[in-house]
Amino acid sequence: MRRSRILVVAASTALASVAGVLTAPPLSAATPDITVNPATSYQTIDGFGAATPIFGGSGNPWTDSETRTLVGTGEGELGLSIIRTVVSPVSSEWGLYANSLRTAKAHGSDVRILASPWTAPAHFKTNNSRVGGGKLRTDYYDDYAEHLNSYVQYMKNQGVTIDVTSVQNEPDWHPDYDSMDWTGTEMRNWVRDQGAKVRDTRLMVGESLRFNRAYSDPTLQDATARATIGYVGGHLYDAENSGNLSPYPLAAQYGKNQWMTEWNLHAADGNGANIWGNPSNAAVWNETLDDIMRTVHRSMESGWSAYVWWYGRRFYSYIGDGDPQYGTTKGAVLRRGQAFAQYSKYVRPGDRRVAVSKSSRAAALEVTAYQGRGKTTLVILNRSSSAVSNAVVEVPGGVSTAGYSVTSQTLGAAAQPATVNGGQVTVTVPARSISTITVDGGPTTPPTSNPPTTPPTSAPPTTAPPGPGACQVTTSVNAWNTGLVSNITVTNTGTGAIDGWSLSFTLGSGQTITSGWNATYAPASGQVTATNVGHNAAIPPGRSTTIGFQASHSGNNAAPRDFTLNGIGCT
Repeated sequence: MRRSRILVVAASTALASVAGVLTAPPLSAATPDITVNPATSYQTIDGFGAATPIFGGSGNPWTDSETRTLVGTGEGELGLSIIRTVVSPVSSEWGLYANSLRTAKAHGSDVRILASPWTAPAHFKTNNSRVGGGKLRTDYYDDYAEHLNSYVQYMKNQGVTIDVTSVQNEPDWHPDYDSMDWTGTEMRNWVRDQGAKVRDTRLMVGESLRFNRAYSDPTLQDATARATIGYVGGHLYDAENSGNLSPYPLAAQYGKNQWMTEWNLHAADGNGANIWGNPSNAAVWNETLDDIMRTVHRSMESGWSAYVWWYGRRFYSYIGDGDPQYGTTKGAVLRRGQAFAQYSKYVRPGDRRVAVSKSSRAAALEVTAYQGRGKTTLVILNRSSSAVSNAVVEVPGGVSTAGYSVTSQTLGAAAQPATVNGGQVTVTVPARSISTITVDGGPTTPPTSNPPTTPPTSAPPTTAPPGPGACQVTTSVNAWNTGLVSNITVTNTGTGAIDGWSLSFTLGSGQTITSGWNATYAPASGQVTATNVGHNAAIPPGRSTTIGFQASHSGNNAAPRDFTLNGIGCT
């Protein structure tokens, strides 16, 4: 297996090698093919991950070495930042994965643990069985809360913080293995009445088979239940066909990050069992790029904050399991893992997705960009059969250094040339590849901490530095084809309390407010004034209030601008 580090080229006069031919980089600004637009920001990234073994057929717990390969960010490691595990209905099984999780927390950077129950203990359920669905009996609702809390406290005593705890894995799927049936209303009732009893973690609702919002909408629509959860989750099985691989405005409105917590695809098996051990096998690579990496890209464009694959170690996954039937080496990184690492290793928790625009020459490229930690990161999918040579990427504010890493059918996380010239980076994007450009320099937004004890936000704001004046405004936008959700946080930076306020701002051209919360808005477009409602009229010094709105747009999804609070300009 080839192991390489990202190649960094800092000098603007360096030579770049393209298809074996040395070509001089541009000495003056070229027309960009991809432009990063940091003024418009979207969701904060919580991470990219995979699951530990869940059922017996998936093997023993990860070894320390395997865990380090999965979560580490060094050479040959994959940088996973979310690890999903199971809450067994039998407490004697809780310790099975404790060491793997402890190692992940110790070796990885900002690793979060998601724990999902497949079922409650059998005697809590209407069918008195772990399998075949069956509902949680209402007279056991409090016992189920204690069951989940006991798991979290057990793992805490083992030195493992369970950052996120799901209420139920796939409440809409009732197979002949561990499973339990819920409706969205039942889930809301349990969260509202019992959820607060599960301590030292944040609850997740949903985890529907196809990210069906009917399993999370009722909780989001109930103020008490909504305050008890931190996240909504869902799976990708048939989600694209059902229209659910898309933005989730209700979750964004209430500041609940959306996580894709499971998908598994290995249809390429049909082309020969041993193909998985061959890193350049075309069938495996086509499935990896066209199905799996494409859905990661679409999840990011939908405003989701996390993407969690099924097993991290399996013949079709990120590291091999050594099953001789499928030709992989146990613990060895697979090409699929190298492809996923183009996201997981370089787009880190706390980074924020920002807007990009493309020229016609780059139209076939699927690009997302992120900022944080003093870096700008772009992930580029080229699923076309043509390379884009000397693609120019522009990052406003200047670039000091840039690195470029590519995974394709023949390249495994391989360093490639990146030429820097002022605020531009020039690279060649190979056909049928996924690649990552990491830029130092230019304007960046600081990472936003989102600890498990603090309710997360769907799209944490871009914050202006403190300056003169009595107010500071931060904004975030979560946009889709013809709509957007914008959240606005107003901070009183003065020394006296604000008692009653009107916030005026300019809405983007072509945008029209269709609904809003925590303020009244008039008019619906152009120069808009948002006026406080009863519960948020007072803003003490140093304190903030957050308002928001949903709007339609005709292609301009820019954040609002030119804020004044009670006639005073805000930074």
